[in-house]
Amino acid sequence: MKLDVALIHAPSVYDFRERIVYASIISEVVPSLYVFDMMPYGFLTLASYLEKRGYKVGTFNLASKMLRDQKFDVRGFIRKIEADIYGIDLHWLVHAHGATEIAKIVKELHPDSRVVLGGLSATYFWHYIMRNYEYIDAIFLGDSAELPLLKFLERGPEEAPNVVWRDGDRIRNNGISWIPEVLDDFIVDHSYMIRNFLRNRDLEVSIPFCSFMEAPIAGVVTVKGCPFDCITCGGSRTAYKSFFSRRELGLKSPEAIAREVEGIAKLSTMPIFFIGDLRIGNRIERLSSLLSRMNLENELIFEFFSPPSRRDLELLRKTSHSVYLQISPESPVEEVRWAFGRPYDNYSLEEMIRNVDELEFTRLDLYFMMGLPKQPLDHYYLVYEYFKRVRSISDRVDAFVSPLAPFIDPGSRVFESPSTFGYKLLFNSFEEHRRALTAYHWKYSLNYETDWMTRHDIVEASLKAYELLNKAKLEEGLIQEEGYELAKRRILLDRKVLKFVDSGMDINKLREAIEELSIKLDIKVKESLSLYPTKSLAQSIRNPLIRRLAGTLIG
Repeated sequence: MKLDVALIHAPSVYDFRERIVYASIISEVVPSLYVFDMMPYGFLTLASYLEKRGYKVGTFNLASKMLRDQKFDVRGFIRKIEADIYGIDLHWLVHAHGATEIAKIVKELHPDSRVVLGGLSATYFWHYIMRNYEYIDAIFLGDSAELPLLKFLERGPEEAPNVVWRDGDRIRNNGISWIPEVLDDFIVDHSYMIRNFLRNRDLEVSIPFCSFMEAPIAGVVTVKGCPFDCITCGGSRTAYKSFFSRRELGLKSPEAIAREVEGIAKLSTMPIFFIGDLRIGNRIERLSSLLSRMNLENELIFEFFSPPSRRDLELLRKTSHSVYLQISPESPVEEVRWAFGRPYDNYSLEEMIRNVDELEFTRLDLYFMMGLPKQPLDHYYLVYEYFKRVRSISDRVDAFVSPLAPFIDPGSRVFESPSTFGYKLLFNSFEEHRRALTAYHWKYSLNYETDWMTRHDIVEASLKAYELLNKAKLEEGLIQEEGYELAKRRILLDRKVLKFVDSGMDINKLREAIEELSIKLDIKVKESLSLYPTKSLAQSIRNPLIRRLAGTLIG
């Protein structure tokens, strides 16, 4: 079938199957594996918006397919996709290599079609990309591309807002003029995913991320922009205002959120994650009322950027039989947390934990990081200590830890003024980030050091914190022995790879071990550490055709 738009998600490194790249635990706290295979949520909003207006849109997760099928022929597959426009996401900079390489292949195979990029990182580096990658015809700027892409299809780039485009030898910039503050027109039609699979006839290239069949989860974006200003975040208040022209938050109403949840629930019983703190815009009470009437079979997951009131927790507890909560204190040390941009103390966090326990939420997840301001190497032990402390308050608490990796985000306050916050950027150009992604070990992908830790210290602190936290979780009965041993194997291999790289030894001797832990067992590690409630797609989906196919592919 000929498409109007083909949306393609690349792996972080295009040729990762031929290279030796050990990323270890850098994707530990997201559903993606080490090549960041999760498609952007914006693909689904774009597809829903355009298909509603009569256009045919296909989404293709090449990263997922390449992980699940080692013999998958990328060029052969792309050659078969026929579309007028090929859109490739470059939202976070971790896709700098894969996105540009896939764009090059698409242009070689389909020279008469337009190849476009979109996302925050593409926006930040638009000038360099357009000057140096002639096979990219346009970049959609800012955080929203639904109307711009529609205008691009209808009238061409001349009349499309938010677009930088190639006009012969000239590069034209239409500027960012469309910044939606109401997101109700951009809810996802989740039945699109089934239509997309039936068109593609390949579940592995149609799923949102590689482990979706083993542990599916749905998301609902509730806000664009952010009122917080975490210093390393490219989606912070300062970054949005300075580089993406968003001065006001974009909000989805409780009614629109509820409609999207209802659409998911009709198709599946998989967990639903609400992206964004629902206290922004005072939406909790109304949304709680709408969701509690649905009698959902789905587990619901809500995130907070600071500890909520007991009243807000009481309202959210009514929304489903099983409700999970997430919050990122980043560090157990209040001084570190405040320096990073999370302005709350341990007393308020622990009060939240007590309320979670009394109200019988299913679980509260705490997220910690290494590589923060005012954080020395020996703080790794404090994550373990603090986790043991909060477990004494409630056995409903779980925790996860990862490095701040691989990059300080472009557009963040640290990226723009590193020394102000005690950071040193080791490189800052697009090309340097692109090359860093191909490093043998993730230490050499890090684009920063701090006044308190070198890159090597950040690696050590991350591995020690990860190891101790998993030890505590084993002691608390949160993980099984098998998962703990897998995590230990990853740590041992991480140190071995780094030793080989630093000493100039032949890294090819470790290829087999890296491939086993990075590809074959990474999904198993994710499952064992229980990042979010898991049941397979075959157990979750209501469509019998996809349920049978998913069951066959999983096992």
